[in-house]
Amino acid sequence: MASRDSFQKISTVSLTDEAQRQIREQILSGTFQPGDSLPDSVMAEQMGVSRSPVREALRLLEQGGLVEKATHRSYRVLSIDHSDLPELAALRIADEVLAVRMIVQNRTPIDSLHSHIDEMRSAGDAVEFAMADTDFHADTVALAGLPRLTSRYGALRDQIRLALSVTLPPVGLGAEHFLSSHEELYRLLAEALVHGNARDVISAWEGHVLAGMSSAGLLSPLV
Repeated sequence: MASRDSFQKISTVSLTDEAQRQIREQILSGTFQPGDSLPDSVMAEQMGVSRSPVREALRLLEQGGLVEKATHRSYRVLSIDHSDLPELAALRIADEVLAVRMIVQNRTPIDSLHSHIDEMRSAGDAVEFAMADTDFHADTVALAGLPRLTSRYGALRDQIRLALSVTLPPVGLGAEHFLSSHEELYRLLAEALVHGNARDVISAWEGHVLAGMSSAGLLSPLV
């Protein structure tokens, strides 16, 4: 795990963008955990900038759902626990299943998705695995060819990554099950592209998302 004093000096024109990038990266890498405080003065000193761009970066990250206000002036990493997972799972299903239906209806090639399965297979730690997992699903949504859907899902993407840190096991301790589940989704989606019926892949996709986010009882199975 990276050290918390590992922020880099900023020498870019867009100080806010660079501050946002660095803070986001350290949250998603696990350097900061859900609920951890994010002291703007300390981060600004490490980055070699004033507090203003760091505060603006934190405000933007709050809009993206990755951080939240702790008090009227300070921020912390969004606190995600198992009580948040069913809602996130439901939102994921709404967007991802629509994307799957569009992919099947339009016979959109899905070859690009397999690279993310390869990334999961070669992941060296839980952070890399979660990144590949999230990329697989985000790229599935993108393949639907609906820019507003892609944008809406993008607003959830960081929260999904954060949620996976709560639910995904360490690599080598059950991650193989998650890998095989993605391989099955890919196989079913490829088959649906051939025969044009998305029912089997949709059913499997819903079950995959619900199980992966510990929300198996949220929806009744499709009949």
